[in-house]
Amino acid sequence: MSANLNQTNIEIDDPNFRAVFQNLQGNILKGHGRDHSRHIFFAFKGDSDQNQQVLNKLAEKVTSAEAQHQQQSSYKQTGQAHLFVNLMLSCSGYQQLGIAPKDWPDDPAFRAGMKDLQTPFDTLPRGGHTPTANPLNDDISQWESGFQGRIDGMLLLALGGMAPDHAERTLTAEVQALQQTYDDNLELLFVQRGHVMRNDKGQVIEHFGFVDGVSNPKFLFSDLNEEFRNGGYSRNDPSAPLNLVLVKDPGGNPDSYGSYVVYRKLQQNIKGFWDRLALLANHLSENSSSPIDAEYAGALCVGRFKDGTPVSEQGNDGWSNLFNNFSYDDDADGLRCPFHAHTRKTNPRGDTVRQFNSPPTIERSRRIVRRGISYGETELSPEQEWTDAGLLFMCMQASIVDQFIFMQHTWCNNAGFVRPGTGIDPLVGQAPADAAPPPQQWRSGWSNPNASTTDFSFAGFVKTQGGEYFFMPSLDFLQSLGCRQGA
Repeated sequence: MSANLNQTNIEIDDPNFRAVFQNLQGNILKGHGRDHSRHIFFAFKGDSDQNQQVLNKLAEKVTSAEAQHQQQSSYKQTGQAHLFVNLMLSCSGYQQLGIAPKDWPDDPAFRAGMKDLQTPFDTLPRGGHTPTANPLNDDISQWESGFQGRIDGMLLLALGGMAPDHAERTLTAEVQALQQTYDDNLELLFVQRGHVMRNDKGQVIEHFGFVDGVSNPKFLFSDLNEEFRNGGYSRNDPSAPLNLVLVKDPGGNPDSYGSYVVYRKLQQNIKGFWDRLALLANHLSENSSSPIDAEYAGALCVGRFKDGTPVSEQGNDGWSNLFNNFSYDDDADGLRCPFHAHTRKTNPRGDTVRQFNSPPTIERSRRIVRRGISYGETELSPEQEWTDAGLLFMCMQASIVDQFIFMQHTWCNNAGFVRPGTGIDPLVGQAPADAAPPPQQWRSGWSNPNASTTDFSFAGFVKTQGGEYFFMPSLDFLQSLGCRQGA
Protein backbone atom coordinates (compact mmCIF):
# COMPACT_ATOMS: atom_id res chain seq x y z
CA MET A 1 0.00 0.00 0.00
CA SER A 2 1.31 3.46 -0.91
CA ALA A 3 2.24 5.87 1.85
CA ASN A 4 -0.06 8.75 2.80
CA LEU A 5 1.80 11.79 1.49
CA ASN A 6 -0.66 14.18 3.16
CA GLN A 7 1.07 13.48 6.47
CA THR A 8 3.60 15.67 8.22
CA ASN A 9 5.23 15.74 11.65
CA ILE A 10 6.43 12.16 11.22
CA GLU A 11 9.75 10.70 12.29
CA ILE A 12 12.38 9.05 10.17
CA ASP A 13 12.11 5.82 12.17
CA ASP A 14 8.30 5.64 11.89
CA PRO A 15 7.62 1.94 11.11
CA ASN A 16 4.78 2.94 8.76
CA PHE A 17 7.31 4.72 6.54
CA ARG A 18 10.30 2.44 6.93
CA ALA A 19 10.06 0.98 3.42
CA VAL A 20 9.63 4.49 1.99
CA PHE A 21 12.67 5.93 3.74
CA GLN A 22 14.82 2.94 2.86
CA ASN A 23 13.99 3.60 -0.80
CA LEU A 24 14.04 7.40 -0.69
CA GLN A 25 17.26 9.30 -1.28
CA GLY A 26 18.56 11.48 1.53
CA ASN A 27 18.82 15.29 1.41
CA ILE A 28 15.15 15.64 0.40
CA LEU A 29 13.27 15.68 3.71
CA LYS A 30 16.30 16.94 5.63
CA GLY A 31 19.51 18.57 4.39
CA HIS A 32 22.64 16.42 4.39
CA GLY A 33 24.40 18.89 6.72
CA ARG A 34 27.90 18.66 5.20
CA ASP A 35 30.04 21.77 4.59
CA HIS A 36 31.85 20.61 1.43
CA SER A 37 30.47 19.17 -1.77
CA ARG A 38 31.13 18.24 -5.39
CA HIS A 39 28.42 18.33 -8.05
CA ILE A 40 29.53 16.01 -10.85
CA PHE A 41 27.65 16.40 -14.14
CA PHE A 42 27.88 13.46 -16.50
CA ALA A 43 26.74 12.04 -19.84
CA PHE A 44 26.43 8.38 -20.70
CA LYS A 45 28.76 6.87 -23.31
CA GLY A 46 27.33 3.41 -23.94
CA ASP A 47 24.16 1.79 -25.23
CA SER A 48 21.08 1.55 -22.99
CA ASP A 49 22.09 -1.80 -21.45
CA GLN A 50 25.59 -0.57 -20.63
CA ASN A 51 24.24 2.70 -19.24
CA GLN A 52 21.82 0.84 -16.98
CA GLN A 53 24.60 -1.37 -15.67
CA VAL A 54 26.87 1.54 -14.81
CA LEU A 55 24.07 3.41 -13.06
CA ASN A 56 23.15 0.28 -11.15
CA LYS A 57 26.74 0.15 -9.92
CA LEU A 58 26.71 3.83 -8.93
CA ALA A 59 23.50 3.24 -6.98
CA GLU A 60 25.52 1.29 -4.41
CA LYS A 61 27.02 4.59 -3.25
CA VAL A 62 23.73 6.51 -2.93
CA THR A 63 22.64 7.48 0.59
CA SER A 64 19.03 6.73 1.53
CA ALA A 65 16.99 8.87 3.90
CA GLU A 66 17.26 6.09 6.49
CA ALA A 67 21.04 5.79 6.02
CA GLN A 68 21.41 9.57 6.31
CA HIS A 69 19.68 9.45 9.69
CA GLN A 70 21.92 6.59 10.80
CA GLN A 71 25.04 8.46 9.66
CA GLN A 72 24.02 11.56 11.61
CA SER A 73 23.36 9.49 14.73
CA SER A 74 26.71 7.75 14.35
CA TYR A 75 28.53 11.06 13.91
CA LYS A 76 26.99 12.45 17.11
CA GLN A 77 28.11 9.37 19.04
CA THR A 78 31.54 8.69 17.53
CA GLY A 79 32.56 11.76 15.53
CA GLN A 80 33.10 9.58 12.46
CA ALA A 81 32.41 11.39 9.19
CA HIS A 82 30.50 9.72 6.36
CA LEU A 83 30.46 10.47 2.65
CA PHE A 84 27.01 11.48 1.45
CA VAL A 85 25.87 10.72 -2.12
CA ASN A 86 22.84 11.78 -4.20
CA LEU A 87 22.17 10.70 -7.78
CA MET A 88 19.75 12.47 -10.11
CA LEU A 89 18.79 12.12 -13.77
CA SER A 90 17.62 14.53 -16.44
CA CYS A 91 15.04 13.52 -19.03
CA SER A 92 17.84 12.83 -21.50
CA GLY A 93 19.30 10.49 -18.87
CA TYR A 94 16.12 8.42 -18.93
CA GLN A 95 16.31 8.36 -22.72
CA GLN A 96 19.93 7.18 -22.66
CA LEU A 97 18.93 4.40 -20.26
CA GLY A 98 16.33 3.17 -22.71
CA ILE A 99 13.56 3.56 -20.13
CA ALA A 100 10.06 3.39 -21.63
CA PRO A 101 8.46 6.87 -21.70
CA LYS A 102 5.59 5.63 -19.52
CA ASP A 103 8.17 5.19 -16.74
CA TRP A 104 9.59 8.70 -17.07
CA PRO A 105 8.64 11.30 -14.46
CA ASP A 106 5.87 13.30 -16.11
CA ASP A 107 6.44 16.90 -15.00
CA PRO A 108 6.31 18.89 -18.28
CA ALA A 109 9.27 21.12 -17.36
CA PHE A 110 11.38 18.08 -16.51
CA ARG A 111 10.53 16.48 -19.84
CA ALA A 112 11.27 19.68 -21.77
CA GLY A 113 14.54 20.46 -19.95
CA MET A 114 15.73 23.87 -18.79
CA LYS A 115 17.33 24.73 -22.15
CA ASP A 116 13.97 24.44 -23.96
CA LEU A 117 12.68 28.00 -24.23
CA GLN A 118 9.79 27.17 -26.59
CA THR A 119 7.53 24.95 -24.48
CA PRO A 120 4.75 27.01 -22.85
CA PHE A 121 3.94 26.41 -19.19
CA ASP A 122 0.72 27.28 -17.41
CA THR A 123 2.05 29.43 -14.58
CA LEU A 124 -1.32 31.02 -13.78
CA PRO A 125 -3.73 28.09 -13.85
CA ARG A 126 -6.91 30.08 -13.26
CA GLY A 127 -8.93 32.24 -15.63
CA GLY A 128 -8.05 32.95 -19.25
CA HIS A 129 -4.30 32.86 -18.79
CA THR A 130 -2.18 32.10 -21.85
CA PRO A 131 0.66 29.67 -21.04
CA THR A 132 4.11 31.24 -21.13
CA ALA A 133 7.27 30.04 -22.87
CA ASN A 134 10.63 30.76 -21.22
CA PRO A 135 8.95 31.71 -17.92
CA LEU A 136 12.34 32.20 -16.24
CA ASN A 137 13.47 34.78 -18.83
CA ASP A 138 16.63 32.78 -19.43
CA ASP A 139 19.25 33.71 -22.03
CA ILE A 140 20.96 30.41 -22.78
CA SER A 141 23.64 32.12 -24.90
CA GLN A 142 25.02 33.64 -21.68
CA TRP A 143 25.35 30.29 -19.90
CA GLU A 144 28.65 28.58 -19.26
CA SER A 145 29.50 26.14 -22.03
CA GLY A 146 29.24 23.06 -19.81
CA PHE A 147 25.55 23.70 -19.18
CA GLN A 148 24.75 24.25 -22.86
CA GLY A 149 25.33 20.64 -23.93
CA ARG A 150 23.54 17.43 -23.06
CA ILE A 151 23.57 16.58 -19.36
CA ASP A 152 22.24 13.14 -18.45
CA GLY A 153 22.66 13.30 -14.71
CA MET A 154 24.44 14.63 -11.69
CA LEU A 155 26.15 13.03 -8.70
CA LEU A 156 26.32 15.03 -5.49
CA LEU A 157 29.12 14.12 -3.08
CA ALA A 158 29.23 15.83 0.31
CA LEU A 159 31.49 15.57 3.32
CA GLY A 160 31.89 17.35 6.63
CA GLY A 161 32.82 16.79 10.24
CA MET A 162 36.56 17.14 9.61
CA ALA A 163 39.17 19.79 8.85
CA PRO A 164 38.26 21.68 5.66
CA ASP A 165 41.52 20.76 3.87
CA HIS A 166 40.99 17.10 4.69
CA ALA A 167 37.41 17.18 3.42
CA GLU A 168 38.45 18.91 0.18
CA ARG A 169 41.27 16.44 -0.47
CA THR A 170 38.98 13.49 0.20
CA LEU A 171 36.30 14.77 -2.18
CA THR A 172 38.90 15.46 -4.88
CA ALA A 173 40.15 11.89 -4.51
CA GLU A 174 36.58 10.57 -4.75
CA VAL A 175 36.05 12.44 -8.03
CA GLN A 176 39.33 11.11 -9.42
CA ALA A 177 38.37 7.56 -8.42
CA LEU A 178 35.02 7.92 -10.19
CA GLN A 179 36.80 9.17 -13.29
CA GLN A 180 39.16 6.21 -13.31
CA THR A 181 36.49 3.62 -12.54
CA TYR A 182 33.88 4.77 -15.04
CA ASP A 183 36.02 6.38 -17.75
CA ASP A 184 34.77 3.93 -20.38
CA ASN A 185 31.14 4.38 -19.42
CA LEU A 186 30.62 7.98 -18.32
CA GLU A 187 31.87 11.32 -19.53
CA LEU A 188 32.37 13.55 -16.51
CA LEU A 189 31.40 16.82 -18.16
CA PHE A 190 32.39 19.21 -15.39
CA VAL A 191 32.48 19.45 -11.61
CA GLN A 192 31.11 22.25 -9.43
CA ARG A 193 32.80 22.65 -6.07
CA GLY A 194 30.60 23.86 -3.21
CA HIS A 195 31.42 25.01 0.30
CA VAL A 196 29.42 26.39 3.21
CA MET A 197 30.28 29.89 4.43
CA ARG A 198 29.52 31.04 7.97
CA ASN A 199 29.50 34.34 9.84
CA ASP A 200 31.19 34.93 13.18
CA LYS A 201 28.18 33.39 14.94
CA GLY A 202 28.50 30.18 12.97
CA GLN A 203 25.38 30.85 10.90
CA VAL A 204 25.33 29.77 7.25
CA ILE A 205 25.48 32.79 4.93
CA GLU A 206 25.60 33.51 1.21
CA HIS A 207 27.99 35.88 -0.59
CA PHE A 208 25.99 39.05 0.05
CA GLY A 209 26.53 38.25 3.74
CA PHE A 210 22.98 37.36 4.76
CA VAL A 211 22.02 34.30 6.80
CA ASP A 212 20.64 31.70 4.41
CA GLY A 213 18.20 28.79 4.63
CA VAL A 214 16.20 30.08 7.60
CA SER A 215 12.66 29.20 6.53
CA ASN A 216 12.68 25.84 4.78
CA PRO A 217 9.53 23.68 5.15
CA LYS A 218 9.75 21.08 7.90
CA PHE A 219 8.53 17.50 7.44
CA LEU A 220 9.93 15.63 10.44
CA PHE A 221 8.86 15.78 14.06
CA SER A 222 12.43 16.38 15.26
CA ASP A 223 12.82 19.42 12.98
CA LEU A 224 9.45 20.86 14.01
CA ASN A 225 10.33 20.33 17.65
CA GLU A 226 13.60 22.19 17.15
CA GLU A 227 11.70 25.02 15.48
CA PHE A 228 9.35 25.17 18.45
CA ARG A 229 12.27 25.43 20.89
CA ASN A 230 13.80 28.26 18.84
CA GLY A 231 10.89 30.67 18.74
CA GLY A 232 7.79 28.55 18.27
CA TYR A 233 5.34 28.64 15.39
CA SER A 234 2.31 30.45 16.78
CA ARG A 235 2.38 32.98 13.90
CA ASN A 236 3.76 30.81 11.12
CA ASP A 237 3.34 27.11 10.54
CA PRO A 238 6.61 25.74 9.11
CA SER A 239 5.28 22.19 8.72
CA ALA A 240 4.70 20.68 5.31
CA PRO A 241 3.11 17.46 4.08
CA LEU A 242 5.27 14.95 2.26
CA ASN A 243 3.42 15.67 -0.99
CA LEU A 244 5.07 19.11 -1.11
CA VAL A 245 8.32 17.41 -2.12
CA LEU A 246 7.62 13.74 -2.91
CA VAL A 247 5.97 12.07 -5.90
CA LYS A 248 5.61 8.45 -6.90
CA ASP A 249 8.62 7.14 -8.77
CA PRO A 250 6.98 5.78 -11.95
CA GLY A 251 9.77 3.24 -12.39
CA GLY A 252 9.72 1.91 -8.85
CA ASN A 253 7.59 -0.26 -6.59
CA PRO A 254 4.61 0.91 -4.47
CA ASP A 255 6.97 2.19 -1.74
CA SER A 256 9.15 4.13 -4.19
CA TYR A 257 9.15 7.92 -4.22
CA GLY A 258 11.36 10.61 -5.65
CA SER A 259 11.59 14.37 -6.00
CA TYR A 260 12.11 16.86 -8.81
CA VAL A 261 15.28 18.93 -8.59
CA VAL A 262 15.94 22.40 -9.99
CA TYR A 263 19.62 23.21 -10.34
CA ARG A 264 20.81 26.77 -11.12
CA LYS A 265 24.33 28.16 -10.92
CA LEU A 266 23.88 31.76 -9.77
CA GLN A 267 26.81 34.17 -9.91
CA GLN A 268 26.62 37.10 -7.49
CA ASN A 269 27.97 40.60 -8.10
CA ILE A 270 28.94 41.38 -4.52
CA LYS A 271 30.59 44.76 -5.07
CA GLY A 272 27.88 45.96 -7.42
CA PHE A 273 25.19 44.88 -4.95
CA TRP A 274 26.64 46.86 -2.04
CA ASP A 275 27.55 49.89 -4.17
CA ARG A 276 23.97 50.05 -5.40
CA LEU A 277 22.67 49.65 -1.84
CA ALA A 278 24.82 52.60 -0.74
CA LEU A 279 23.25 54.69 -3.50
CA LEU A 280 19.76 53.56 -2.49
CA ALA A 281 20.53 54.44 1.14
CA ASN A 282 21.56 57.96 0.09
CA HIS A 283 18.30 58.44 -1.82
CA LEU A 284 16.24 57.25 1.14
CA SER A 285 18.20 59.39 3.60
CA GLU A 286 17.28 62.54 1.68
CA ASN A 287 13.66 62.11 2.77
CA SER A 288 14.22 60.52 6.16
CA SER A 289 14.43 62.11 9.60
CA SER A 290 17.46 59.93 10.36
CA PRO A 291 20.29 58.63 8.16
CA ILE A 292 19.75 55.29 6.41
CA ASP A 293 22.77 53.10 5.76
CA ALA A 294 23.44 50.40 3.17
CA GLU A 295 22.84 47.60 5.69
CA TYR A 296 19.30 48.84 6.35
CA ALA A 297 18.71 49.28 2.62
CA GLY A 298 19.93 45.69 2.22
CA ALA A 299 17.37 44.53 4.78
CA LEU A 300 14.63 46.22 2.74
CA CYS A 301 15.96 44.43 -0.33
CA VAL A 302 16.25 40.96 1.24
CA GLY A 303 13.45 41.17 3.80
CA ARG A 304 15.83 40.26 6.63
CA PHE A 305 18.87 41.85 8.21
CA LYS A 306 22.20 40.11 7.82
CA ASP A 307 21.70 38.11 11.02
CA GLY A 308 18.32 36.85 9.77
CA THR A 309 16.07 39.19 11.76
CA PRO A 310 12.96 39.87 9.63
CA VAL A 311 12.76 43.55 8.71
CA SER A 312 9.05 43.42 9.57
CA GLU A 313 10.01 42.44 13.13
CA GLN A 314 13.04 44.66 13.64
CA GLY A 315 11.79 46.01 16.94
CA ASN A 316 11.45 42.54 18.49
CA ASP A 317 14.09 40.85 20.64
CA GLY A 318 15.18 37.25 20.92
CA TRP A 319 16.29 36.35 17.40
CA SER A 320 17.65 32.84 16.90
CA ASN A 321 19.12 30.96 13.96
CA LEU A 322 15.72 29.41 13.29
CA PHE A 323 13.71 32.62 13.73
CA ASN A 324 10.75 31.90 11.49
CA ASN A 325 7.78 32.62 13.73
CA PHE A 326 6.34 35.70 12.01
CA SER A 327 3.79 36.65 9.40
CA TYR A 328 2.77 39.81 7.55
CA ASP A 329 -0.65 39.99 9.22
CA ASP A 330 0.39 43.22 10.96
CA ASP A 331 2.02 44.57 7.81
CA ALA A 332 -0.70 44.06 5.23
CA ASP A 333 0.22 47.27 3.38
CA GLY A 334 3.95 46.65 3.23
CA LEU A 335 4.88 49.53 5.53
CA ARG A 336 7.56 47.49 7.31
CA CYS A 337 8.71 44.85 4.84
CA PRO A 338 8.34 45.95 1.20
CA PHE A 339 6.17 43.75 -1.02
CA HIS A 340 9.15 43.40 -3.37
CA ALA A 341 11.57 42.13 -0.69
CA HIS A 342 13.06 38.77 -1.65
CA THR A 343 11.74 36.83 1.35
CA ARG A 344 8.25 38.29 0.87
CA LYS A 345 8.17 37.60 -2.86
CA THR A 346 9.21 33.96 -2.41
CA ASN A 347 7.16 33.32 0.76
CA PRO A 348 4.23 35.79 0.96
CA ARG A 349 3.01 34.43 4.31
CA GLY A 350 -0.65 35.24 3.67
CA ASP A 351 -0.34 38.10 1.17
CA THR A 352 -2.13 36.13 -1.56
CA VAL A 353 -4.93 35.34 0.88
CA ARG A 354 -5.38 39.04 1.70
CA GLN A 355 -4.91 40.37 -1.84
CA PHE A 356 -6.65 37.72 -3.95
CA ASN A 357 -8.74 35.74 -1.45
CA SER A 358 -6.69 32.71 -2.43
CA PRO A 359 -6.90 29.69 -0.10
CA PRO A 360 -3.87 29.58 2.21
CA THR A 361 -3.29 25.96 1.21
CA ILE A 362 -2.59 27.10 -2.37
CA GLU A 363 0.01 29.65 -1.27
CA ARG A 364 1.70 27.10 1.00
CA SER A 365 1.75 24.52 -1.80
CA ARG A 366 4.11 26.79 -3.78
CA ARG A 367 6.94 26.38 -1.25
CA ILE A 368 10.18 24.74 -2.34
CA VAL A 369 12.82 22.87 -0.33
CA ARG A 370 16.17 24.62 -0.76
CA ARG A 371 19.39 22.63 -0.61
CA GLY A 372 21.91 25.01 -2.20
CA ILE A 373 25.52 25.72 -1.30
CA SER A 374 27.95 28.56 -2.06
CA TYR A 375 30.79 28.29 -4.55
CA GLY A 376 33.93 30.21 -5.43
CA GLU A 377 35.85 32.87 -3.56
CA THR A 378 35.00 33.60 0.06
CA GLU A 379 35.89 37.31 -0.02
CA LEU A 380 32.74 39.26 0.89
CA SER A 381 34.23 42.68 0.05
CA PRO A 382 35.93 42.19 -3.33
CA GLU A 383 37.44 45.10 -5.22
CA GLN A 384 36.08 43.88 -8.55
CA GLU A 385 32.54 43.20 -9.75
CA TRP A 386 31.39 39.74 -10.86
CA THR A 387 34.06 37.69 -9.14
CA ASP A 388 33.96 33.88 -9.25
CA ALA A 389 31.45 33.65 -6.41
CA GLY A 390 27.83 32.73 -5.98
CA LEU A 391 25.32 30.05 -5.15
CA LEU A 392 24.86 26.55 -6.51
CA PHE A 393 21.11 26.78 -6.08
CA MET A 394 19.28 23.49 -5.75
CA CYS A 395 15.71 22.92 -4.66
CA MET A 396 13.37 19.95 -4.42
CA GLN A 397 9.65 19.90 -5.07
CA ALA A 398 6.76 17.71 -6.19
CA SER A 399 6.11 19.88 -9.27
CA ILE A 400 8.66 22.07 -11.05
CA VAL A 401 5.90 23.95 -12.90
CA ASP A 402 3.62 24.58 -9.93
CA GLN A 403 6.36 25.35 -7.44
CA PHE A 404 9.72 26.67 -8.68
CA ILE A 405 8.59 28.01 -12.07
CA PHE A 406 5.43 29.51 -10.59
CA MET A 407 7.42 31.15 -7.78
CA GLN A 408 10.06 32.56 -10.11
CA HIS A 409 7.75 33.66 -12.95
CA THR A 410 4.51 34.65 -11.24
CA TRP A 411 5.98 36.06 -8.05
CA CYS A 412 9.66 37.03 -8.41
CA ASN A 413 9.71 38.16 -12.06
CA ASN A 414 6.26 39.76 -11.91
CA ALA A 415 6.40 43.51 -11.26
CA GLY A 416 2.68 43.45 -10.45
CA PHE A 417 2.89 40.92 -7.63
CA VAL A 418 1.62 41.30 -4.99
CA ARG A 419 0.17 44.68 -6.01
CA PRO A 420 0.52 46.74 -9.20
CA GLY A 421 3.78 48.70 -9.17
CA THR A 422 5.51 46.40 -6.66
CA GLY A 423 8.46 45.68 -8.96
CA ILE A 424 10.45 42.49 -9.40
CA ASP A 425 12.38 40.66 -6.69
CA PRO A 426 15.57 42.76 -6.26
CA LEU A 427 17.69 39.66 -5.66
CA VAL A 428 16.58 36.96 -8.09
CA GLY A 429 13.96 38.74 -10.20
CA GLN A 430 14.86 38.62 -13.88
CA ALA A 431 13.27 40.80 -16.55
CA PRO A 432 13.12 39.67 -20.20
CA ALA A 433 16.38 40.23 -22.08
CA ASP A 434 14.83 43.02 -24.17
CA ALA A 435 13.21 44.89 -21.27
CA ALA A 436 14.54 47.03 -18.46
CA PRO A 437 13.14 46.14 -15.02
CA PRO A 438 10.76 48.83 -13.69
CA PRO A 439 11.72 50.57 -10.45
CA GLN A 440 10.48 49.42 -7.08
CA GLN A 441 9.02 51.77 -4.47
CA TRP A 442 11.12 52.18 -1.35
CA ARG A 443 9.77 53.74 1.85
CA SER A 444 12.01 56.07 3.85
CA GLY A 445 10.28 55.42 7.20
CA TRP A 446 9.63 52.05 8.81
CA SER A 447 5.95 51.37 9.61
CA ASN A 448 5.07 54.98 8.82
CA PRO A 449 2.13 55.35 6.40
CA ASN A 450 3.07 59.00 5.84
CA ALA A 451 6.70 58.32 4.99
CA SER A 452 7.80 59.40 1.54
CA THR A 453 8.58 56.80 -1.10
CA THR A 454 11.37 56.69 -3.65
CA ASP A 455 11.26 55.04 -7.07
CA PHE A 456 14.54 53.20 -7.47
CA SER A 457 15.46 50.30 -9.73
CA PHE A 458 17.32 47.50 -8.00
CA ALA A 459 18.03 44.38 -10.07
CA GLY A 460 20.68 42.50 -12.00
CA PHE A 461 23.14 41.48 -9.29
CA VAL A 462 22.51 37.74 -9.65
CA LYS A 463 23.27 36.13 -13.01
CA THR A 464 22.25 32.62 -14.09
CA GLN A 465 25.27 30.74 -15.41
CA GLY A 466 23.39 27.56 -16.30
CA GLY A 467 21.21 24.82 -14.92
CA GLU A 468 19.03 21.80 -15.53
CA TYR A 469 15.92 20.02 -14.30
CA PHE A 470 16.45 16.60 -12.72
CA PHE A 471 14.52 13.84 -11.00
CA MET A 472 15.98 12.15 -7.93
CA PRO A 473 14.69 8.58 -8.31
CA SER A 474 14.18 5.92 -5.67
CA LEU A 475 16.90 3.45 -4.76
CA ASP A 476 14.57 0.67 -5.83
CA PHE A 477 14.51 2.09 -9.36
CA LEU A 478 18.29 2.52 -9.48
CA GLN A 479 18.98 -0.95 -8.08
CA SER A 480 16.62 -2.60 -10.57
CA LEU A 481 18.47 -1.19 -13.58
CA GLY A 482 20.01 -3.88 -15.77
CA CYS A 483 16.88 -6.00 -15.38
CA ARG A 484 14.68 -3.70 -17.45
CA GLN A 485 13.50 -3.66 -21.02
CA GLY A 486 13.26 -0.46 -22.99
CA ALA A 487 10.38 1.06 -24.90
